[in-house]
Amino acid sequence: MTTRALSPDVRNLAIPWQAASTLPGEHVAYFYRSSDSLLDALRDFVGPALGAGNAAIIIATQVHVEGLEQRLRARGLDTHKASKQGRYVALDASETLAKIMLQGMPDASRFDEIVGGAMARTRASVNTVRPEIAAFGEMVSLLWTEGKIDAAIRLEQLWNELANKHSFSLRCAYPVANFYGEKNAQPLMRVCAEHSAVVLEDGHSSFTSGEARIALRRTEERFRLLVDAVQDCAIFMLVVQGHVSSWNTGAARIKGYGVSEIIGKHFSIFYPEEDIRAGKPAHELEVATKEGRFEDEGWRLRKDGSRFWANVIITAIKDDSGTLIGFGKVTRDFTDKILVSEALRKEIAQRTEAQRKLHDSEKSLRQLSLRLLQTQDEERRRIGRDLHDSVGQYLVGLKMKVDSLKSVAERTQREDTSELAECSQMIEEAIKEVRTISYILFPPMLEELGLKSAIPWYLEGFTKRSGIKTTFEVSPEFDRIRGDLELALFRVLQESLTNVHRHSGSSTAIVRLYSNGPTVVLQVADEGKGTLAKNLEFPAHDLMGAAFGVGLRGMTERMRQLRGDLQFSSTEGGTTITATLPLRDSEVGA
Repeated sequence: MTTRALSPDVRNLAIPWQAASTLPGEHVAYFYRSSDSLLDALRDFVGPALGAGNAAIIIATQVHVEGLEQRLRARGLDTHKASKQGRYVALDASETLAKIMLQGMPDASRFDEIVGGAMARTRASVNTVRPEIAAFGEMVSLLWTEGKIDAAIRLEQLWNELANKHSFSLRCAYPVANFYGEKNAQPLMRVCAEHSAVVLEDGHSSFTSGEARIALRRTEERFRLLVDAVQDCAIFMLVVQGHVSSWNTGAARIKGYGVSEIIGKHFSIFYPEEDIRAGKPAHELEVATKEGRFEDEGWRLRKDGSRFWANVIITAIKDDSGTLIGFGKVTRDFTDKILVSEALRKEIAQRTEAQRKLHDSEKSLRQLSLRLLQTQDEERRRIGRDLHDSVGQYLVGLKMKVDSLKSVAERTQREDTSELAECSQMIEEAIKEVRTISYILFPPMLEELGLKSAIPWYLEGFTKRSGIKTTFEVSPEFDRIRGDLELALFRVLQESLTNVHRHSGSSTAIVRLYSNGPTVVLQVADEGKGTLAKNLEFPAHDLMGAAFGVGLRGMTERMRQLRGDLQFSSTEGGTTITATLPLRDSEVGA
């Protein structure tokens, strides 16, 4: 079996537990590897005491309490009888520990009341001339396992204080697995220093607390060498007033001062002038003293006057009585980190500015696009009215003249009137065409009666011109909406039906108009060959250019300006175009 090192200074230091002295007042620490070995050693410690008519107090985990009683009964010892006599007391370590803890630390008065009281009652129950008590405590092990080192050491001290009041022999047990490795060397020495002797399972010797203190000094020396060897951090000590009392290699490398140059100097020498004027060094020591530590990042000075960005941690160091004896300071050079962060910040700022400019450009383009659409609408309205009011009127007048000549010729029967009749018919067709073009450019019905009335009129003319049968579905509650919204939807209707006629090959088209909560929806669907099917992988703005031409692209821009949306859905069964506009908050250029 391979054995791992407990610590560099604690090797092969073990004797069987029963070989350790059992004098009253002794306090022995036992480091065990397995519960079986612990229980066997505990049986050999407690059994003789009970067999001689003396007493035992066991404060252990429930598993160990039960395991010990089984081993004692196997040796012929009646623990039940001894318990009735008051000579055998078994307490649960977890429950007892909870009763004596106060704010994370063992409380002296509670410990004396609970553990000391049990010790006094047990001693009174023993009838021997010189009562002896064998005590076992596992509460310190529970604290240590939870990482509460200071609390465990304090509990060991309370056991020692209790030994001054009552004469008993005490064993404390620790799992040896908690102490493997170099990092646990110093905590192990702290444990050993609180005991009169230390025993290691399966070893061949033990050592005293005096020997433990020697090992502790050796460990401290190794720790000092380790600190001195650190290159990446400045690690040094300050006296209470803030003067440097130690200096490692990393500090010399980062700050530029040699040991002889810096020892005795006040640590404010590392701070820029503005921080000194602001009282920053003194403030940091005040915070560290009050709260135990202080952490900060900021500019610091090297010996040559250059600045570096430092991460600083100052820790207050106090002795066992709580008196401040100095400060430990660790400084790391984060200059590269801050430079990278600053470069990243500038890059983000540049990207943000570029995005802002792009947004402004897009906004300007949208406003320009809207202005073009508005100009187009105004021009259509002007041309439509001009066609209706001027060209249309001239044609009406011309038809009246031709009809008059035809009427005179028929009455006098002096010439053939067939050519005049043909001219009159052509003029009539021209009048109808001019009127249709005028209304398509800007239908007066849209302005006068609204979208709900203008759509059926437009569909009637579309069916006559294209031969495509159309159906109009409108919700009964649909009412007039804002003029710019009606015009935008009407233009979508025009462009959609134009593309149905030119591209889809459909013989039918369905137009739906309805309100959907806070929005109005216009939908145009056909049953054609699906003009978008081959382009479904492209985004909508590409589809408009490739399949539907610039007309719907302009409508999409119009929808966007009004906070609306234009969606295209195409399958082999046909194409559906859906225009959606909000009825409120449709500000231009949003």
